[in-house]
Amino acid sequence: MVAALALAQAIAWWGCRDGGQSGTQEPAIEFWHTFDSAHTSALNQHLQRREQAGGVPVDVTLLPFSRAMTILADVLAAGERCPDLVLIDATWLPGLASRGLLRRPPDAAFAAHAWLPEADELARYDGEAYALPQTLDGLALVYREQDLRGAGRLWPPESLDDLETVARRLSQRDRGGLSLRADGYWYIAFLRSAGGRFPDPLAGRLGIDEPAAEEALARMGALFADGAAGPSPAGGASGREIARSFRAGEVTIAVEGPWLARALAGDDDLGSLSVAPFPRAGDEPAAPRGGQLLAVPTCAAEPEEAWKLARDLTDPALQAPWAQRFGAVPTTRAGLEDGGPLARAFYRALGDAAPLPRHPLTAELFDDLTPAVRAAVWGDATAAEALAGVARGWSRLVAERDDADVSRDIDADAVTGTEADAAAEAP
Repeated sequence: MVAALALAQAIAWWGCRDGGQSGTQEPAIEFWHTFDSAHTSALNQHLQRREQAGGVPVDVTLLPFSRAMTILADVLAAGERCPDLVLIDATWLPGLASRGLLRRPPDAAFAAHAWLPEADELARYDGEAYALPQTLDGLALVYREQDLRGAGRLWPPESLDDLETVARRLSQRDRGGLSLRADGYWYIAFLRSAGGRFPDPLAGRLGIDEPAAEEALARMGALFADGAAGPSPAGGASGREIARSFRAGEVTIAVEGPWLARALAGDDDLGSLSVAPFPRAGDEPAAPRGGQLLAVPTCAAEPEEAWKLARDLTDPALQAPWAQRFGAVPTTRAGLEDGGPLARAFYRALGDAAPLPRHPLTAELFDDLTPAVRAAVWGDATAAEALAGVARGWSRLVAERDDADVSRDIDADAVTGTEADAAAEAP
């Protein structure tokens, strides 16, 4: 039922195109993406210039990020009305690639640019490349220098204790020291910084059932309860609300990524923003690091043209101006070099971050984690109660995955055995 609903949603979204670049001509490439409105506008302008210069027409479809992974997985599995090129989050790649839903890029396409090592890593699953990396992202501390005068010697923070102290020191009656989202991705930074570990299905470890996990969630909730963190979690803390509160001076430090840089700066130049790393746990990175990737589905009708478009959209000549305009972190060495000071500042800060486990289950773990984080932060459950439910859900998820893997192995053995028997009986 869920898969059927997602497929129906996908077909509906397929008709809600932003581009229509070709007018009366049937589009040669279908490109599905999750860009925000500013990036979508820049994309459409670029595609229009590209077509005017002789490039093939491209029709673009904007998917809602919160549902995009489910929509894409079901559409690509069905193999009907498939897009030719998709923009995906790096955490989605292992799940899609492990199901055989993505094509591997031609060697020439992947070798066309000099990728940064962090970008090259995100584009791979099980040692093989399955996409071209479009941007790097992750969590860092964004602020304005003039607003940090009260932080003292604790800035930049070297530990979670330092960050909490600064947040409380900077908070006032009408101002929070820190902006946070009650979201599983943000919780991971607290979990790791408090000495905990995010689950790694490959290692058979949940992590969420360890003492540090409860401590990290309790500390995150306490910042909201004390007024040291804002906006109010009851408001949903969307990116738009966080950007508004930051510009209005209602919060001093935003725990955010490059995706919100343009909105945080508002009408000001991006140079008004500074970036510091989220504090490590000793020598271990804490904040999650990820990125956006351009991939070609197995069911794509125009894979060759799709890879050409992916190469174009990751060209340093396009990455650099987008970085200067939006603060996005390029994935190529040349793009980063020419991308402006804020993009380079984010890249340095993300050097103290680490990717999530490259496992097909990783993206699905947030289905249980984010509601639990919200319940604890909103006061609907204690940290222990919320995380106990997560542990039960993750245990079932891992068990179901293990059963599915065993079934596939059995099916593969059966096919191999049948083929072997047939070969032995052949004259």
